[in-house]
Amino acid sequence: MGKPYYGIMPEEPVFEGMSQYRDPLNFELDGKKFRLVFDGGIEQEYFINFSSANTLTWGEFGEAGVIERYECAKLEDVYFVNFEFTLLKPRTNITLIIDLASRLVTMVKTITNFHKKYIYLCEAEFFFGYVDIPGQQVPAERHAYTKDLVGKRIHWHYNPSLEIIHVYYCENYCRVTFPPNTGWGDATPEEFNALLEREPYDEKASYIKIRDGLYLVSVLEQNMAKRGMTGNSLLFLIDTKRVHDVGRSFGHAGLQEGKVRPENYIFGAYGSFVYSDGVLESKPNIYLGSV
Repeated sequence: MGKPYYGIMPEEPVFEGMSQYRDPLNFELDGKKFRLVFDGGIEQEYFINFSSANTLTWGEFGEAGVIERYECAKLEDVYFVNFEFTLLKPRTNITLIIDLASRLVTMVKTITNFHKKYIYLCEAEFFFGYVDIPGQQVPAERHAYTKDLVGKRIHWHYNPSLEIIHVYYCENYCRVTFPPNTGWGDATPEEFNALLEREPYDEKASYIKIRDGLYLVSVLEQNMAKRGMTGNSLLFLIDTKRVHDVGRSFGHAGLQEGKVRPENYIFGAYGSFVYSDGVLESKPNIYLGSV
């Protein structure tokens, strides 16, 4: 039996995954077009045309492109655009962090269902660039990797029954712990803590500074996937002043009615920085043998 519902709706609303505290999706890009240029050995140029509130055309500059459905969230004045290629194999996701004030863009390209042995494994690439506007100079700066969050913890709230503490203990990995007396799903707190001791959540992470007070954190749940679980790719765009985020989960939703279904949605949370005693941060990464 679930908890009783005392709201005014006929039935308690149901929200996908961690999306209950997400702000409404944003539709301000409807009708806009951009040329995006990303750095690399050879510059990569793409166009993106937001042809409606939920449909875009994407492609390399000079080509026809493909039409896909997208979702967009906004944090401060920075856009978080998320879409997946319908026909491309392996499954491929694009998330864009677009800051029109600075004209800087970060693209995260993520794939899954590419590994024969670990079918739920996700892998991500990061590209840094800018919005090209004719007649305007190319921005000198870029979004960039950072150590600003290393050593910090944030206690996140995703819905009334889901709280989690992210432990940003080094520049390449992220751990989690949970508030006292907190379990997961049907597991009791004691059972869940025992599981975390045996199989700690210690996953590959990337930390990118978008601007002062705004950071992008990527977590790839690869160790979970290698244990046969449905480890996902998680992105968090974090306002560290208000301690609020928007993000997306791409991968698989876990076993439901005997089947694992694809997952790709935008979520949101609020939180607070909390004290770190350094104990969890100092533990070795058992999946590497050493941190």
